Amino acid sequence: MPTGASDNRAREGHGARNEGEHLVVIANPNAGGGRAGASRARVEAAVSRAFARAEVWWTEAPGHAVELAQRAAEAGADLVAALGGDGTCNEVVNGLMGEGGPRSPKTIFTTLPFGTGGDLVRTLQMPRDLSEALWVVSTGTTVHVDVGRVQLASGARRWFINVAGAGANAEVCVRVNRSSKRFGGELTFLGAILTTVRDFEPRRVGWRWEGPDGAGEVELDTLAAFVANAHYCGAGMYVGKGGSMADGAFDVTLVPRMGLAGAVMALPHTRTGDLDRVPGVVRFRAHRVELLGALPIETDGEPRGDGPATFTCLARPLQVRGAWRRPPTPL
Repeated sequence: MPTGASDNRAREGHGARNEGEHLVVIANPNAGGGRAGASRARVEAAVSRAFARAEVWWTEAPGHAVELAQRAAEAGADLVAALGGDGTCNEVVNGLMGEGGPRSPKTIFTTLPFGTGGDLVRTLQMPRDLSEALWVVSTGTTVHVDVGRVQLASGARRWFINVAGAGANAEVCVRVNRSSKRFGGELTFLGAILTTVRDFEPRRVGWRWEGPDGAGEVELDTLAAFVANAHYCGAGMYVGKGGSMADGAFDVTLVPRMGLAGAVMALPHTRTGDLDRVPGVVRFRAHRVELLGALPIETDGEPRGDGPATFTCLARPLQVRGAWRRPPTPL
């Protein structure tokens, strides 16, 4: 990240303007509880100050960002930025990725934070201030990162860049998406997590995986499962500790049945990245994970249907720009 005088110039909108790269911002007007749409003129002015060649395309409905991102990639955009939360990032990535890889290998994905969860931006270490974030979009570090794909038994497929989940995770996402989010991301997710743990009935399902440490399988009364490509989900739950977005593998955490009291006791471990210290939790690295049962599925904070499902990690197909203090490298 820029520091000192550079930070000040970025904050004031006086940083050097990017004259070379063509930026397309795909903006969700509903992000941040509608703050993005209410700030439309400010967003467009800030983008114009930062880039000589820039466009802001506003989404009009759920799923529209997929279409817009595909159009931007096929038109040869150098940078495509998702302005919104993790759901907007997921849609943009699904537009940038084709059937087996990126639609345009030269196109770089990035993000401008404006959503409720904002977990991917924690991994990318993007500033929350719009002008500072645009400074990083212009001058940050670009690396090739892994992208995950989930395939359901129905045949439906979905790419994900941050974290996919199964079980109570998906129910939490439903509750969060239905909420007003007026208390901010962390409190909204905390309330949804505690309510879901109280109401959700874990199911005994099988898990099978292949990874850098070999193959494995387990049958577990599963409360929740995290298939992490990046580091955070649920407004700051550190489920990808020790992993890398460029190692060709997921960091997977399976959480067994536990009551509300046990879940409350386990919550601090979700913030420190030490869920594997909770009795019964299973943790492993894998490039392929199979869920052999009917649990609800989510990707990057959006419900996708029910398992069985297969999660596959595609190694480093997508260029991503961020403010990485330590850019991810293959392990």
